[in-house]
Amino acid sequence: MPEYTVATDSNYVPFEYLNTDTGEMEGFDIDLINEIADRVGFTIDLEVVEFDGIVSGMGTGRYDIGIAGMTITEERAENFDFSDPYYDAGLILAVRADEEEIESIDDVGERPIATRAATTSETYLVENTDAEVRTFPDIVNAYQDLIAGRVDGVIYDIPNVLYYMDTEAIGEMKTVGERLTGEQYGIAFPEGSELTEQVNEALAEMREDGTYGDIYEEWFGERPDDE
Repeated sequence: MPEYTVATDSNYVPFEYLNTDTGEMEGFDIDLINEIADRVGFTIDLEVVEFDGIVSGMGTGRYDIGIAGMTITEERAENFDFSDPYYDAGLILAVRADEEEIESIDDVGERPIATRAATTSETYLVENTDAEVRTFPDIVNAYQDLIAGRVDGVIYDIPNVLYYMDTEAIGEMKTVGERLTGEQYGIAFPEGSELTEQVNEALAEMREDGTYGDIYEEWFGERPDDE
């Protein structure tokens, strides 16, 4: 059975993160790729990498597979291949719970707004706002700066924002405004990889037989809308 190097993010709950009690990586993406590996017939050599390292590594062919809540974009698709979309996401603006002046992205102005470096949320901030953009290698640092009052908002992927609010920042943050973008996550492969089609077939089977929905429900507490 072949072994493939799978690159994943270091800390993007609930998609992938280190369980400090077990020392193992866990999350929606981890369960998903393990199920795919069983169906396609390969073993995984998991490498935990900062997100920007995954993006650059996929472009150079350093990794066989990348799964890290990665948004499918035209720019990325010019450098490596993607599977069919496996998760519908988007960006949202979060502020402190007692914030009264910022009710949507239109109220940001030139205020300091944080996000994670080398992500579509950074691109959105640069291209669509006049905000003072502050980036961090780990999104948790952005949330901590928001709570501490060092920035006035955080823009990031909806599922991660909501998960952090519900687990680590209860009563300290809130989201404002509408979803800023519609995005889809895909699994990344070097250009021309034969794995792309095989993984797409496995994903389709998992959706058909309910396994995808089971994994989704375990991590998000509900069945996917399109099931």
